[in-house]
Amino acid sequence: MEANAVSLAFLANENIIKIPFFQRAYVWVEDNWAELLTDLLDFNKKQFFGSLILKQVQTPAGEVTQRLVIDGQQRLTTLSILLRALYNSFDEGRKKHADSRLKQLLFYEDQGLYTEGVFIIKIEHSKVDKENYSKVIEDGIDPLTIDAKKEPSKILQCYRYFTDALSEIDYDKRLKLFNKLCNKDNHILVVINLDANDNEQAIFDTINSAGVRLSGADIVKNAIFQKAIELGNQKNVEALYNDYWGDIFSGDEDAIAYWEAKRQTGRLVRDNIELLLHSIAVIEGFFDPEKHTLSDIPNLYKDHIKDFKFEELKKFIKDIAKYAQLYNKKMLTLDDNQFSFTNFEARLFHILKVCDISTFHPYILSLYLKYENDPERIKTELAKLETFILRRAVAESSETKNYNRLCKDFINDSSKIDELLPEVTDESVKRGLAKINNKMAALLLFWVELHRRANEAQFKDITELKYEYSLEHIMPQQWIHCWNDIPVIDEDGNEISEINEPERRKSYRYGLIYSIGNMTLLKRALNTSLRNYEFKRKIEGEGKNNCIRKHSELTITRDIIDAYDRGDTVWDERKIRERTSKLADEILSIWKAV
Repeated sequence: MEANAVSLAFLANENIIKIPFFQRAYVWVEDNWAELLTDLLDFNKKQFFGSLILKQVQTPAGEVTQRLVIDGQQRLTTLSILLRALYNSFDEGRKKHADSRLKQLLFYEDQGLYTEGVFIIKIEHSKVDKENYSKVIEDGIDPLTIDAKKEPSKILQCYRYFTDALSEIDYDKRLKLFNKLCNKDNHILVVINLDANDNEQAIFDTINSAGVRLSGADIVKNAIFQKAIELGNQKNVEALYNDYWGDIFSGDEDAIAYWEAKRQTGRLVRDNIELLLHSIAVIEGFFDPEKHTLSDIPNLYKDHIKDFKFEELKKFIKDIAKYAQLYNKKMLTLDDNQFSFTNFEARLFHILKVCDISTFHPYILSLYLKYENDPERIKTELAKLETFILRRAVAESSETKNYNRLCKDFINDSSKIDELLPEVTDESVKRGLAKINNKMAALLLFWVELHRRANEAQFKDITELKYEYSLEHIMPQQWIHCWNDIPVIDEDGNEISEINEPERRKSYRYGLIYSIGNMTLLKRALNTSLRNYEFKRKIEGEGKNNCIRKHSELTITRDIIDAYDRGDTVWDERKIRERTSKLADEILSIWKAV
């Protein structure tokens, strides 16, 4: 390995500089181009634009030498496009003087035995950008015909940007900039040259840890296909990449957008592709959730494949592709906020999302693979997982702290969940429902409502709802203002005296306010003052004020309104206990332990 500070003129001494087929496409955007151009036009300041890692490729004697770009294709591509745009901005006289220098830097001369030399582009892009990059460097497209707003190619967008930006710059400054880029003493880069036998991944990872923006997924991909190139024929490896990686992860704009889309995982936000690779590592057993973190994934993948033979690696790549297709198809992102109870997959992923649990994604993916041809079994196993999670969340079981270990256990033996389901008893769920947090209460009430709509004929046309309701406590949390004269009734039906037992009275009422029976969902939140009113005014409202009746489109709220209209105009601890008991029975009938 050798590292040297160089100018862009180092290209004059190179032949083919090849960007490996498995590297991502050119992705720089206008902010990057503008920043680079602004820096370069500051002729009083020395610039440094980062490092390039190039690796020598072993080629037969007599063939043109080649080097691979291990890191730095974004900078190298941008600078070469800028050089072409600068040259094109000159008049014909200046172009004659600059022509030989442009060819030295951007082309190499392939001299045949019986023909005159042919100039060939030095920087050979991968298939995604190859055609458009060639058009730019060979001056095969008029940049003014490129519509930057509609053109999907970042290569062509860059070319148009520099063409327009340079047209606004003084001619002498453009000449000065061209000469600056071609000046061998203008050291704006560090080129790290690797021999054919150097471990480029180790160097690459070192540069990455020093601040180069590269995702863990990029490192995994590079490690896998560098290993494949070492073990197999390059042509076969390219076909393997195209069929089982490129088409899946970067085949079109939609694929790229999907795998780069972010998901919240606890306190962290991760790309879909990183979560996929994490899930695969857990399923395959080389990621231990109790020991490792997501940042360990690149090294764990490299360790996993280090002793693979080519056929083993080929199978592993195909397995990744299979997992990816299932992940894309089945691991829902819930962009659509419309739910029905019968859509069991959306129901599970919604519950996981609201409960902020992503730990079981590897287990879910393993089920989709294991029972790919048995949809009823998948439905059964996912229902068990949903019940397992929901009952523990309601009961606030300490088992939630061990979900990483349980995920691993379930992957190894899915019957383990059957053993654990009865551990959270119906009684513990009932206790949880008698003192439940707002988030869980809203989730449960929403799905109880949808369960009713899926099973009652009157709702056959209205079985879908959006998750957009506001949780309301019937007896308000600030009950002391307007509800203090409502008697507090204990389990035996006796009134707790404010005079004789003031603290017990207050504690008892506060305890029942947070029961699920005292909560409902409204299509719009009540205003602050109305929220604290006594029962009648909360139901009826005053004048133009909002009220429960006005926003009670759900059966879980209509039950309260209907009883009120029948003359049941008192809401107290007795009513809260009764409704909590009814809702608990309904919830336990939906999410049974056995």
